[in-house]
Amino acid sequence: MSERVRAPDKKAPPLQLTADNSPRTRLARRFMRLLGALLLWRTTVKVTYHGVENVPRHSPTMLLFNHLSQVDPPLVGGMIRFRDVTPIGKEELLHNPLTAWMVHFWQAIPIKRGELDMPALRRALYVLEHTNDMLLIAPEGHRYKALSEPKEGFILLAAKTGACMVAAGISGTQHFRRNLKRLRRTPVTINYSRPIRLKGKLSRQEYRAAADEVMYYLAAHIADPSLRGLYSDLSKASMNYIEVVE
Repeated sequence: MSERVRAPDKKAPPLQLTADNSPRTRLARRFMRLLGALLLWRTTVKVTYHGVENVPRHSPTMLLFNHLSQVDPPLVGGMIRFRDVTPIGKEELLHNPLTAWMVHFWQAIPIKRGELDMPALRRALYVLEHTNDMLLIAPEGHRYKALSEPKEGFILLAAKTGACMVAAGISGTQHFRRNLKRLRRTPVTINYSRPIRLKGKLSRQEYRAAADEVMYYLAAHIADPSLRGLYSDLSKASMNYIEVVE
């Protein structure tokens, strides 16, 4: 196939839609933070968090979290005041009027699940390589009651960019909807890990093993052991493919 045939679609959204170079995006994100503070932190949840000082202030970074509830992304990203995040979320969010406007105004990256979504991958690479935003990623690609097998896309991004990874273990949000119906605030705990990175260059066949090591690392930072799922046995954790960034 020729280069002309492979040329990018001119109708595709530009990669430069990030907080670093769009005043409209910065303004929209500021407004949404205020809205989140009103609807979440001051009204419906009570967050205890540890380790925010571990999050790098610069350098390519991915913020990885276990996904229990729809409120996880704003809580995990919102606790970090000194650096912005660009979330990656399922494309179906664009089909729901309640979430589509959030994706649009925050300039989150919608991704098609179950396939290699190259436009989403290119936007994710742009964020890591050309902005100071962190990528906010749920490695499993969906909400689960406890940790399940991850997709390997985040390892691919780490391998291509050398980005470090910070694990954000969240617990408590699985009760959010029930407590909301009862007009109760939900206690939430978020633990941020020291950053880790891949050791050297990995072969494609090593991505799965590396992903599992990261998931054990994430599991160790989830306060509620019942949410660790497939990665509950921390004695099986290893660091053959990952290392802590000093």
